[in-house]
Order: sequence, then C-alpha cells, then structure tokens
Amino acid sequence: MKLQTLNEMLRNSVNLYGDRTAFKVKKDGQFAPITYQEFYKKVEIFGSGLLSIGIEKFDHVGLVSDNRFEWIISDMAIIGLRAADVPCSGNSSSQDIYFKLSHSEAQATILEGETQFSNFCKIAKDLPKIKNIILYDRIKMFSKKEDTPEWTIPTNFEENGEISKKFEAEIELLIKNKNKYIFLSAEAKIFLEKYLEKNIGSMLKSFGSKDTASPTKDELLKRVVTLEKEYNKNHSLSIFSFDEINRFGEELLAKGDTKFSEISKTALPEDLVTIIYTSGTTADPKGVMLIHSNFIHNIRVTPPTQKLNKEDRYLSILPSWHIFERIAEYIALSTGASTAYSKPFKQILLPDLKAEKPTVMISVPRIWESVYKGVMDKAKKGSTLQKTIFNWAIGIGEKYKEAEGILNNTLPLFDRADYTSEEITQAKKMIKSLGWKYRLADKLVFKKIREVTGGELRFAISGGGALLETVDLFFNTVGIVVCEGYGLTETSPVLTARNPKDRIMFTVGPPLPEVEIKIVDKDNYDKELPNGEVGIVLTKGPMVMKGYYKNEEKTKEVIKDDWFNTGDLGKKTYSGKYLKLVGRIKDTIVLRGGENIEPHPLEDRLKESEYINMVIVVGQDKSRLGALIVPDFEALKIYTEEEDIKYKNIDELINHPKVLSLFQKEQKRLISKEHGFTPYETAMGIALLPHEFTMETGEMTETLKMKRFEIHKKYKKEIDRICG
Repeated sequence: MKLQTLNEMLRNSVNLYGDRTAFKVKKDGQFAPITYQEFYKKVEIFGSGLLSIGIEKFDHVGLVSDNRFEWIISDMAIIGLRAADVPCSGNSSSQDIYFKLSHSEAQATILEGETQFSNFCKIAKDLPKIKNIILYDRIKMFSKKEDTPEWTIPTNFEENGEISKKFEAEIELLIKNKNKYIFLSAEAKIFLEKYLEKNIGSMLKSFGSKDTASPTKDELLKRVVTLEKEYNKNHSLSIFSFDEINRFGEELLAKGDTKFSEISKTALPEDLVTIIYTSGTTADPKGVMLIHSNFIHNIRVTPPTQKLNKEDRYLSILPSWHIFERIAEYIALSTGASTAYSKPFKQILLPDLKAEKPTVMISVPRIWESVYKGVMDKAKKGSTLQKTIFNWAIGIGEKYKEAEGILNNTLPLFDRADYTSEEITQAKKMIKSLGWKYRLADKLVFKKIREVTGGELRFAISGGGALLETVDLFFNTVGIVVCEGYGLTETSPVLTARNPKDRIMFTVGPPLPEVEIKIVDKDNYDKELPNGEVGIVLTKGPMVMKGYYKNEEKTKEVIKDDWFNTGDLGKKTYSGKYLKLVGRIKDTIVLRGGENIEPHPLEDRLKESEYINMVIVVGQDKSRLGALIVPDFEALKIYTEEEDIKYKNIDELINHPKVLSLFQKEQKRLISKEHGFTPYETAMGIALLPHEFTMETGEMTETLKMKRFEIHKKYKKEIDRICG
C-alpha cells in the first residue's frame, strides 16, 4: 500500500500493529505502555473534541508546548481534521508567540500550562483572531472553590481571615519576577489590594529591595488577571482544559458521531500539515509550509535505508516541536516501533536509558558533547591506574579503528578514489597486531561506556548541527554508533544520513533515495563544482517545502528551478557519494584585508579543549579574528586549584592574567599552521565570558544554535577590543 498522507499512515499502523506498544509515558516514575489502538482512540477523541468547539478544516492551530505525550495526540488530531498546527517551544517568549500566532493567522492555540498562559495574557488583546485556548495543565487560581472555571486549580487565598502561606509565597514571587502573572477571583483581588496596602513596604524591606511601595504595588496589580467561573460565557475567547475537550469528544463518539474519521479520510497529499517558523538567527522567523507528501517522503525512504523496524525502541529526548524529533516519532509510528518520552538532563536521561534500553536515539550534537565531556572528566578523576588503563585503551582503540576504517572504506577521501595498496597492507598489519589489545580495551573500558546507553543501542542519529570530529572519533572508538545526519526544516527535514551500511566518518552520509544534491560555486550558482571542492549545497526532491507562508519573495530567493538553496557550505567525497558540511554561507567572516574565513571549523577545533564549553569566532570587517569563549568552569576550577590562583568572583577569575594566558595557549595549540590553518586564522584575540549562551537571554535559537547577530550586537565592546 502506497501511503500518501499522515492520516493514512496512522490508520495503516493501527491496522498492522494495533496491540503493539506505540508510546511509553512516565506514570509514578515508571514507563506505562500505550498501544497503537489506544493511541488512535485518544487522537480520535481529542480530534472530535476540537470539532465540537468549532475547529474546522484548514484552520491554523498554535501548539505551544515542550515534548509530552499530549503533543503528538494534538498534532495527529489537528492533522486528522485537515487543519495545520503552528508549533512553538514551551520556552517561547510572549513576543515570539505573538509573532507566530499572528503571522500564521491562527484561530486557536494549545498552551502547555501556567507559564505559557502567562505569556499569552501579555499579548491576548493583540490576537483577536484567537477564539479558543486549550490548556494541557490547569493553571493555579487563588479563589474559593465555587468561583473557579473548570480549567483552573482552586487555591485558598486566606486562612481564618489571614493570608494563606501559598498566596503569600506567590506574591513574593510576583515581586521578584517581573514577567510573572497571577490569576485571582474578584474577591481574591480585593483581598490582595488590602494586603498590599498594609504590607508592601515591609515585604520590600525584607527582600532588601530599593523599590518604593506605591509604584511597586501599582505595577504588581497590572499583572493580576481576574477570572470568573462563567469565563467562557462572558468573553469572546473561550478557554478549556485538555480533559474537557476529551470529554466533549467522548460524548460525540458515544452518540455515534464519525465526523473526525470521515474528514481524516478525505485528506490530500498537498494538504498543509504544519507551519514551522525557522529560528530567525538573522531576521524575523519565516513560516515553513510542509505538506503531507513532504513528510511521507521521509517516512517512506528512511526506514529501509536506516534499517529501522517494529522491534526498535526509541527514547525521545528532543522537544516534539523540533522537526527532527517530529519526523522520528512519525517514522516510529509508521514502522510499528515504540517511543518512550525522556528528557535531556542526566538525572532523568541516564536512569531512563538503563530502564528502557533503547535501540535507537534521536539526538543533537550538544548531547554527545556532554556525554563525551562527562566520560573524560570521570576518567581524569580516577586513580593513577584507572587513568593509565583508560588512556591506553583510547590510544589502542583509535589506531585500531583508523585501520579498520581504511579496510572498510568508512574514512572519507576527498582528493582520490581509493587507498593505496601500501596503506591497505599497513592497515591489515595494524588490525592483526592490535586485535587482542582492542578486545581487551573493549572489555576493560569501552563496554562500560556503552552500558551508559542501556547496552542495546544499535545506533543514535545526530542532527540539528555539526558533530565535533573529536566526539565522532571517540564514540566510533568505544563502539557507540552515532550516525550523523543532515537536513533543514525546509526539507521535512532529512536529506542525508549515515546508516548501518554507509557509516562514513566525519560526513553526514549519502543522500536519502529521491534526494538530489549538488555543490555549486558560491559566486555562480549555475556552475556545479567537481567532487572534493567546497561550495553551496543545493537540493531537489519531494521533501522540499511548499514555500514560506505569506512570503513569496523569500520563497523565490531560495527555490529556483526546483532546486532549494540550503545556505550551507559543503563538499562531496571524491566518489561523489557522501557529503561533508563545512559551515554556512551567512556565517562566513570577511576580514578587513578581504580574507574569507569559515568560523565553524575553527570553533569545532577550539571546542576540543577541555577548558572550553562554548565558543564563537568573530571578526567581521575587523583586522583579525577573535574568539568569545565560555569556559568549562569545572575544568577551570581544577586548574586554578593546581596553579594556586586566587579569585573572589567569576569576573575576577575570567580576567586573571594566568587564566587568560591558559586560553591563549590553548588557542595557539589548537589553531596552528601545523594543523592546517592559515596565518590569518591563527592570530586570534580572546575574551572570556561569565555565562553560557542561552535561549532565555536571546543568544541561542530554539534548536540550540548560536544567534551570531545577537551575540555580535551584545558583545560589541569585547569584539572591538580583541579584534582591533
């Protein structure tokens, strides 16, 4: 059966794998299984509930939440209605939510909980088209139980005529967090006004705040949202809990209503499924329109290429709004596999890996960098004997795997077709002489590292950014297969991926079937470059988006003659079969002398230092390059103790002459002519930063890529100082 829509895919999987486990969700700390039939029933119930509140075919529905089981239920229900969802991260700012919901002309939105509802309240008056809100988690409301709407959790605001401890704690939070909103009944608001009149001065004093009482009180009351029991009757905007929508759906289905499944069956391959807004590293986000046939391409060709099947167990750690995670969940559903929801924090992830023993994991490079650093840090803290054994094992493993790569053709060649007979003979000797040592190293060291992943991981697929070569090499050495892949939101997303058959190191693998890729001259897109030369990556195939929503001009800029311009710089191996990425055209730094430099290889090299956590190379229009570095403060602390460096605070630490000297030495060690870097890449000024780049501070995108433009703007003074 040739599937044409996601709706057909889901129905087909329910028919084939009905009693098998589709998802596993934590309940009281344990994974509880949900079968394909149970999952479809939940989709049908929620979809019918959406119909009951007026969600119609071709509507746009916001989906503001991080990964959780309700997300995929909502997604498949919205798609089942032939509507389209507009996903946003649960951490999105109110401005970000406003832009996406406004630009996409959404008629309704699903919000995860109180944080997202607070953000929505700030912009609600500017979104008159939103007629319905659905909350996964009810919000806390201070009121008497009988005064609260269904979608809230009633919380006492007074106890025996005095303020309740919970209400007092909430007011303290409100004073400290100027972005927070509070939800009250009319009676609770009057109580709050009287309480603040008497106590605001003493409260501010107890926090050591210099704010004055009256303006603070007025500002606090502006962040009070008054709600009433009959909210939906008295407002044009209706609000419901997720449970209530499900009750509406159950009632309809109990009456024999089959509208949801009937609409679902009429879906067409060209129907819009979703509008996903790109991260907007340089300008306003663009709304990528993806249709059924885009996703179906990836769903059809990926499982046979990657050898995915119904016995696979996926562990989900990326947010569901991330296109990479989303396609992984669709592929798991299409093959009869199961997906267990975890989180990318070691206190949650590590126990889940042991409990679930996944066979497949979808991940981003930052996760593998973190695991790599964790293993290396643990090794450094071991006894002298343990350190000796670890270093010996890694040394043996690297030599053995390099020889194996030559014999198996899993090391890429860009300037010639084959290894020489001498290289092959040497590799065979190496394998023969090191075989028993590698097996011993595996038993003593590598096996224990693999057990961290649960011990049954067939492979992990890493995407959403470049995998550091040192990290790639390390996991290859210890026998954890990390298949790097490549794609974009605009390509639904996967274009290329290493797979169990074509595991070519340091590349993003071969293109998927039906995906065409060519490398063109960055100054002349009509000129295709020979294999091995660096140029712009163009792609063509059924996975390329319909276009950018309400932005024909930008669509025409990136799609010409059906070829989509990825904006990425890459080169093919000599054989033309595999792709290696080297950076992004927009990230190219042009120095005052006219030299063009790709920052990514330099950043990847610098991140090999144990003392460097994050780094961005800068220098546009300057006389030399510079590097803004966020140190690995744990490693730096050990160094300062060894060197007896005294400091009072972080600022003093990162400006200490000995510490700056350490980072200058690291830069010179890693970025040198001996390592193939040019003279204008090596003369690099250094500035150390006290905090990581984060999404909350606007320096990282939702997919954890650096917003170079924002960082350049924020650290202009430092850049001017270090780049001349």
